Amino acid sequence: MDFSFFSSVRIATIPAFGTIMETVIQRELLERVKMQLASFLEDPQYHDQHSLHMEIIKTFGRVGPNAEPKFRDEFVLPNLHKLANSNNQQAIDTKRLDIAIQLFEAYSALSCCFISEELMVNHFLPGLKCLRIDMEHLSPEHEVILSSMIKECELKVENRTVQEPQSSMSIAASLVSEDTKTRFLNKMGQLSTSGAMLANVFQRKK
Repeated sequence: MDFSFFSSVRIATIPAFGTIMETVIQRELLERVKMQLASFLEDPQYHDQHSLHMEIIKTFGRVGPNAEPKFRDEFVLPNLHKLANSNNQQAIDTKRLDIAIQLFEAYSALSCCFISEELMVNHFLPGLKCLRIDMEHLSPEHEVILSSMIKECELKVENRTVQEPQSSMSIAASLVSEDTKTRFLNKMGQLSTSGAMLANVFQRKK
């Protein structure tokens, strides 16, 4: 059997790992899932496995908002940042755009979660900025909303005070102004991908 067969088998296991991430709170089992996914992300033999990385990012976006918070904070967000950073180095534009769109959808979904200032500064914002670099070159329509997201997140970091440590305010609650939403959704009507998904993100209330 060739490597592509085994690669397909691995890809097929990722949604199942995602279901565990979404529904299980036992630390031991989550650690096993983390170790397996980390091997897919870090082992050099999987470095060029485009479809594998696509499925991992898609799974992070699907289950991340409902995953156990510590698992999301310690594993999902840092690895999305790494994937966004590495995608800046992708020389093949079609593959770069594929990953960028999946990252865009994952970050949009995860923006509904509470994200600590430390994670915002160290992983969420840097990941968005890496993604913006891709979209500036490959999809200006996506870059519009990314710039708005980055600006709003930076403002929230600046405005947080020590009097608000218990705030459960989500990053997405007031992430984008109504004017920005309207302009962006009009633009998204011209895109061939992700339009319906993004409209649902703006309507989501967590």
